[in-house]
Amino acid sequence: MMLANLPIEVDGLVIDRFKLSDAEELYGFMNLPEIREFIPDRFENKNDLVNVLDWLIGNYSLEKDKVVRISLAIREKGSGDFIGWVTYGPLPYDEELKEIGFAIDPVYWNLGYATLAGEKFLEWVRNNVTEEAVYAEVDERNVKSQRVLEKLGFSKVKEDRIHRDKTEKNIWIYRWDG
Repeated sequence: MMLANLPIEVDGLVIDRFKLSDAEELYGFMNLPEIREFIPDRFENKNDLVNVLDWLIGNYSLEKDKVVRISLAIREKGSGDFIGWVTYGPLPYDEELKEIGFAIDPVYWNLGYATLAGEKFLEWVRNNVTEEAVYAEVDERNVKSQRVLEKLGFSKVKEDRIHRDKTEKNIWIYRWDG
């Protein structure tokens, strides 16, 4: 099995596999305006999300060289409340490069959770998946995520303009070498 050394626990957070039972909560989370503004994934209905979640869960049992994307839930340790997710997989514009992504419920913003989860997730990726560079794509307007990436040791390597969802966006590409 590919996903060893889980769950990841750090300062009141647990980072672990998604379950299909997370679909309802995840669908609500993905439709929060503050999340939708910067996340490229759009789910028109819950069934679409369930299909993607089922595919993501299927990746958990694959061997390392067969995994396309790893997405894990972030929960508060004591309450078990879902507060976000982290992911590792191919960059949309260059599938040879692998990216990290994350999203935290706005209720939990400015508590350091994105940095804590990102730090431990990157450490886990380095120890369990790859020693290659990790990238991140961030909307130029998403200053909070840029700050988190910089705290994690990422460096901005490129500015680009992309077309997504019938709009053009300026994005910045960051790189982490660990």
